[in-house]
Amino acid sequence: MSTLDRLRRLHQLRPQRTQPEAVPFAPVQRQVGFGALPESRTPRAGLLEALVPGQVIENRNGTCYVVTERYPLHIYRGDQPLAHLLDHHPTTFAAFHPTFGLHDAIDFRQAVFLDTETTGLGGGAGVYCFMVGVGIFESGVADPLVAPAAPASVDFVVRQFFMRHPGEEGALLFALAELLDGYGMSVTFNGRTFDLPLLRARLRQNQHMYPELRGSGQLLHPDRPHLDLLHPARRLWKRRLQSCRLINLEAEILGMQRGEDDVPGALIPQLYTDYLHSGNAGELSRVFYHNREDIVSMVALAAQLSRLYQGSATTSGTPLHGLDWFSLGRCHEDRGQLVEAERAYNEAIARLHGNAAQADAFRQLGQLLKRQQRWPEAAALWQQWLTTIATITVATIDTTPYEELAKYCEWQCKDFEQAAMWTGWALHTLRAAPLWQQSSAQIADLEHRLVRLQRKQPAIPE
Repeated sequence: MSTLDRLRRLHQLRPQRTQPEAVPFAPVQRQVGFGALPESRTPRAGLLEALVPGQVIENRNGTCYVVTERYPLHIYRGDQPLAHLLDHHPTTFAAFHPTFGLHDAIDFRQAVFLDTETTGLGGGAGVYCFMVGVGIFESGVADPLVAPAAPASVDFVVRQFFMRHPGEEGALLFALAELLDGYGMSVTFNGRTFDLPLLRARLRQNQHMYPELRGSGQLLHPDRPHLDLLHPARRLWKRRLQSCRLINLEAEILGMQRGEDDVPGALIPQLYTDYLHSGNAGELSRVFYHNREDIVSMVALAAQLSRLYQGSATTSGTPLHGLDWFSLGRCHEDRGQLVEAERAYNEAIARLHGNAAQADAFRQLGQLLKRQQRWPEAAALWQQWLTTIATITVATIDTTPYEELAKYCEWQCKDFEQAAMWTGWALHTLRAAPLWQQSSAQIADLEHRLVRLQRKQPAIPE
């Protein structure tokens, strides 16, 4: 039987063992770095509650399982503690991504960091969110016996709502919606196209069975504030990195590697299907770990992106890469922040010496100066570009600096002799290139321009 056939039968599956007694929502809390609270039951091989300590919660739609972890804000993820995100504001991204709906009235203390684990990668009635992890900044309970006047500490708390069988989906969605209703924005990684639409679909599809879900989960609506970190990450790092997957950004940007407990995301649907059939939760602890790591990494990644979009020159304690400077320049230019864009392009040129991408930075900065009619500065930049051509290895011949200097001399300086000289250099460069790099149309255009410039030059008296 295929995986799809098995998924279609999920609603008929029910647990084969007696369920733990449901209790009100008071999840077991394990503070990272200080160990888990002791279990009162004797562990049994493969038992979920023994492998992943948590709590059964009950609401009007039934029961589901919740695992809770508390992360003190002084814990480091990468080279910065989690607390550093609270020094930034989501509106840093508002102008770069206006469709995110970010505004001054919300901050990261009101954010829900959300990630789902599902039974498949597509949509439709056969795909479930069997686990929904949410992370929030939450005040702990102060101990009056230790420090009577001390305020409660703030931790980053991850709660993972898990359905042990499909019959618990209604309870999971109800508990999730209750939590979301108390917050002002969501933060995801690729949630704009995957997590949030799927959760909205699951809420709609369950409303006929659970009327309490009607109108719930408003934070998931497309019009509500939502920061999808994949989009600013791609804008900044896609030129340099082969992949902008979250696990790759952890390694390349945050400078960290996950432990051996992690599991590739592609295997997770099958692991859950196996658990439903066997009741053995032996591999599920890896899924909980994977989901939790995704959520905590989003906090560190949001802090890194906030610093860089605000103009900081470092990431993970190292100078910003030249390609990242170039991407940052494009972001600022698109936003109309020309001073910031010019600075970023100059930084890129300085750091990409001998790199083919340096030509892109020269070209972009030249066009920026040209649009501002800063002709002498643009001409100096194009000549600087020419001095670097010998050290740049490119796949195709680029005559842009010659042609731009020819246009500058012709139209701004009215120096037709100099314009003809630069045009001639462009022609010479093209003709000297291998045949596969030559463009007959470009050569013809340059030849036509050279003839025109020669006609404009004053006749030499005999």
